[in-house]
Amino acid sequence: MADNSGRSNANGSQAHGQAHGPAYGGEPHCDQKSEKSSDGHLKSRVIKRSLVVGGHKTSVSLEDVFWNALRSIAHERHLHLSELVGSIDSERQHCNLSSAIRLFVFEHLRDTHRQSEPRHAGVEPSMPRRS
Repeated sequence: MADNSGRSNANGSQAHGQAHGPAYGGEPHCDQKSEKSSDGHLKSRVIKRSLVVGGHKTSVSLEDVFWNALRSIAHERHLHLSELVGSIDSERQHCNLSSAIRLFVFEHLRDTHRQSEPRHAGVEPSMPRRS
């Protein structure tokens, strides 16, 4: 089982009880610093992580923001991280697994945002309003 240090459990996947960092109500990990560049944009550190998907050990290279969001989605869905990644892996078409995970997280957050937006009569959510 994983502890809050970010280590993997025996099968190589991150466990559910692990802290999710400050954005998800957990304690920050010492390797999860949010640094900003001189122009105010977040700096992106890609970290290679190992997990077991479909009985095979694999690795993905993801930024902390995507990794933490993926773990949060798995938690919301009551899935082990390796199960969620296995589902993403089985549905991907042409991109590598790391890219497929980023797209999955992006689409999940986009869809969640769309569902929380107020609906305006006669205006499609994806269409900009004309003034």
